[in-house]
Amino acid sequence: MPIRSCILALLMFLSGFAMAQPAVKAADTAACAAEKADLEKRIAEAQSKGRMLQRRELAAQLAVLQAGCKPLDGDQSRAARIASLEKEIGALRADLAEAERQLRILKDTPSR
Repeated sequence: MPIRSCILALLMFLSGFAMAQPAVKAADTAACAAEKADLEKRIAEAQSKGRMLQRRELAAQLAVLQAGCKPLDGDQSRAARIASLEKEIGALRADLAEAERQLRILKDTPSR
């Protein structure tokens, strides 16, 4: 049964990529920034509640949005990209820690 739920979760995650559409036009940097801030807030909320699938879907939407938004000047966009990558690495580390915790539980539980 765990394999079936893993496959279902993977399919839901991949469907997030297909449905992810930027909600604002690329030329409107203020709207892009506001949408980006909203998505980052929702990602943090999802992660704090342990909703890793939702967090990944929102991160995919954020990536699509960032690809469509007009970049800031060179130094600002570089700093923003560094901050974004550091945040994503932190989220991935949290996902990995949760997966390792679940694996330990499965290994420690006797099979029936």
